[in-house]
Amino acid sequence: MVSLPPTGVSTCLTSWLLWNIWTARSLLVFENRQIPTTTVVSKACSSGREWLQAQVPTSTQLRPALLEFEIPPTRMDVMLCNSDAAWSSANHRAGLGWCFTDLQSTVIQEQSRALAHISSPLVAEALAMREAMLEAKRLSLTKVWFRTDSRELARAIFSKSYPVELFGVLMDIEILSSSFIFCFIPFVGREYNVAADSLAKAALSCSSPALY
Repeated sequence: MVSLPPTGVSTCLTSWLLWNIWTARSLLVFENRQIPTTTVVSKACSSGREWLQAQVPTSTQLRPALLEFEIPPTRMDVMLCNSDAAWSSANHRAGLGWCFTDLQSTVIQEQSRALAHISSPLVAEALAMREAMLEAKRLSLTKVWFRTDSRELARAIFSKSYPVELFGVLMDIEILSSSFIFCFIPFVGREYNVAADSLAKAALSCSSPALY
């Protein structure tokens, strides 16, 4: 017999543990139901095993190609949305920018926002993506090709291996993505993200950032 790890899960359990802790906390706060610690850990292991079993065996081989190259949308009614962030290590402030265009590169909408107390550039990039997706929902867009020049963010979203510092934001992105008919989030080079980059840098210089 094959000797398995104690959990039966070969990947990091952090995301599943955090999600089940959050769920248990919500049940306690809103329904006054206490979930035993052993049950929380057991559910996390079970969720991890179910996720691994649901993966396509060849998905690991496909990931580098998906991260390196854009896959063009198959429909002409897909909207493009680029997002970017600028971060200052001196005061931990961030500027977020996102830009909606059609396939002919016509700008539909541009927006930006400044935030304070942002812990890292990667968190800023994730927040910019989340803001872009929230705005897409507000605009009632159903087919959107979101793009980021953060390779690390694109890899985390694609693999669903969420770092602890990004867990909450990436869970929001995952939930938001399910509300679109078409939603694709690849990595693009900085040369294809100039507009969003300019918006983010301009927002960073804002004198009154909002608190995150």
